[in-house]
Order: sequence, then structure tokens, then C-alpha cells
Amino acid sequence: MPIGAAALLDSPAVSKKAKRDRQRLNREARREAELAATRRRKQWRTARTIGIFAVPLVVLFVVLQLRNSGGSQPNRHLSKPPAPAFKPDTTYTATIETSEGTMVVNLDTTAAPKSANNFAYLAKHKFYDGLTFHRVAKDFVIQGGDPKGDGSGGPGYKIQAETPPNGYQAGSVAWAKTNSEPPGTAGSQFFVVSSAGQGLDTLNQPPYAYGIIGTLTQGQDVVQKINTLAPADPQGGKPTKKVTIKKVTITETPSSTAGSVPPSS
Repeated sequence: MPIGAAALLDSPAVSKKAKRDRQRLNREARREAELAATRRRKQWRTARTIGIFAVPLVVLFVVLQLRNSGGSQPNRHLSKPPAPAFKPDTTYTATIETSEGTMVVNLDTTAAPKSANNFAYLAKHKFYDGLTFHRVAKDFVIQGGDPKGDGSGGPGYKIQAETPPNGYQAGSVAWAKTNSEPPGTAGSQFFVVSSAGQGLDTLNQPPYAYGIIGTLTQGQDVVQKINTLAPADPQGGKPTKKVTIKKVTITETPSSTAGSVPPSS
């Protein structure tokens, strides 16, 4: 009698073969799973090793970037004038580091506390870092502190600064303003009087119009160096070489420690 298909499937030989095939497939599946698990463990160990070395390098890079930028980025989006912040019996100076050298200004906290406080406030926010002296008028003034670099910018607010009781002189540092603004109007643009001359005579016509910040105590040679970069226009304009303000640092010297090395803010 011929053996039918159903009988063939139910034969003992076929059942044993199917069982062996299933066992073989199960063994191969387990090996594949073990190999996949081994690969995952290797990948995890590699990633962990890379992370152990990479994270410190990233941290070091960030620290170096912050150090090179002075610890923070310039803040040029200030919405309101500063509150009074000067300490009594303390001398304040501003060190202006430029691409042409360093100048030091004694801030006039006695005769012009609001004016000097505004300059210190902007400097401490690193507002001036990276800006330029955008206007130089030969034998008259060097002018900077404009974030737009064209004489039209400012910090986003204006103050009424104190004007000097006795006018200006070579080395005076004061706030720039437009002719249409009231006397003493100040934002962030400032100028340094480079020398006595016809321009200074014009400034010294009462009532004095420009808020005083302080007086240059070091760096007159730097002012003169920048003065030589004035364009031919007698009214002044963009210097013939870019002059950058690298940073402005405010230093506080308590009167009790006058003569010692002052701590830097």
C-alpha cells in the first residue's frame, strides 16, 4: 500500500529531523543574540572610553574660551541707566586697552558722580570690549564707544551727566552727543581731547555742553598716536587705520590703601 503525504509527515524519521532542525535554528539564534550582545558591550565600552577623554577636553575648551573673553561676553543690550554704585572714600580709574596702546583715566566721582558711574557701569558690563574709535579729528579729539561704529549707536538709554565747572583741557574725557540733544546728554560714546587748539576753544564756550567723565593720567602718547590716524577732513572721521578698544577695566582704590597696588574689579 503506498504511503500517503500525511503518513510521511507523521513518520518517526521525519519528526526527529524536524526536531534536530529546530534545535539547530535555536542554537544559531542564541549565537546571534550572544554576538549582538557582545558587540553592544564593545560599543558601550568604546563610547564610555571616548566620553572619559572627551568630556574633560570639552570642559577645558569652554574654560579657555571664557578666559580669553574675560569670563563673559559683552552686554550691549542695556535697557536702563545704572543705579549709583560708587563706594565712599574710593578712587576709581578706568584702564582702556586699545590696539594702539593703553590709556588710564581717573574717573571724576566727586564733580561728576552720575557721569563717571555710567562709564564704570558700561565698562563692567564689557560694553566697550571690541568696539572702535570710529572718529578722529586731528589735534582735537578721538571718539569711540559706539556699538554701530558710525556715530549713531548707544546702549539703549540716555542719562543727563554733569558738565565740567571749568571747561575742558587736553586729556579731558567726556561724553559725545548730537547738537540737538540737551547739554550733558550721555549714552555710551565718549571722546578724549587730544590737544589744545581751535577745537578746544570751541568746546570751552559756556554753557559747557558735554558731560565730563574724568581726566587722562596715563597714555597721552597713545592718544597722540591715534591722532596721527585722522583723515584729511578737518571735521574728523573714520581713522586711516582701524583702532580697536580691546577692553576697559575699572579699578577701585580705597583711600586707606592709597599708594598700594589697587585690586582690579
